[in-house]
Amino acid sequence: MDLGLRGKTAIVTGASQGIGAAIARALHTEGVSMVLVARSLERLDPMTRTLGAQVGQTPRPAVYPIVADLGIRAEVERVVAQAIERLGHVDILVNNAGRAHTGSFFDMSEEHLQDIWQVKAFGYVRMVRAIAPHMMERKSGSIINIIGTAARTPTEDFIVGSMVNAALLNFTRGISRSLGRNNVRINSISPGWTLTEWLQRKFELQAAAEGVSVEEIERREARAIPLRRLVTMDEIASLAVLLASDRLPAMTGEDVILDGGATPSI
Repeated sequence: MDLGLRGKTAIVTGASQGIGAAIARALHTEGVSMVLVARSLERLDPMTRTLGAQVGQTPRPAVYPIVADLGIRAEVERVVAQAIERLGHVDILVNNAGRAHTGSFFDMSEEHLQDIWQVKAFGYVRMVRAIAPHMMERKSGSIINIIGTAARTPTEDFIVGSMVNAALLNFTRGISRSLGRNNVRINSISPGWTLTEWLQRKFELQAAAEGVSVEEIERREARAIPLRRLVTMDEIASLAVLLASDRLPAMTGEDVILDGGATPSI
């Protein structure tokens, strides 16, 4: 299916690894030029070089890395200004940057509490505040927030992250009306357990603690899911690319759960 994305431009945050990197690869394959944002140049550079070396597209979509801490307002504004300068305009924003702090709520430091809210909640909100006026002026744009199913089903070791996710669901729905009047769409994706590098490390630690194999931990988690499988990053990327395109022009303010049927709520 031709999604009509060739020649479009995008900002992808948290793009050096995991879900963000998968979305960046998928958009690049569709012919989208983009700015990739992450905190670490050490991780961002290899990702940028990999995309830049892909062949088979003429002209080749441009890829620009920007190192920034999106928990800082001035850094968000700098990213958007540089993206517009390099790309000319921005058609797509993928908000994915966030730092996951798990563990006991009462053992969590004040620094971690602030960090979760600043990077993910305020990072997403500030990115939208910075880029949306540009999109509204052009009467075109698609914003995709990567959130998470913990917004609906909080867990004991991810209480603050669940609060942030719930807030972002409400933000996505609430701001969609203002954006929609100017033909700018905003939607979110809420993945369940996804086979990212972070989850792989979590499974490795759990396996070591229990004296079992990583494969056994993965099978155990999959058995608790109706479809008996974890989500892959490429599945999330495919959905993000569809939402970024104009194939669903009437869809805005919606959250799409992708978790194999595991979430027990509406």
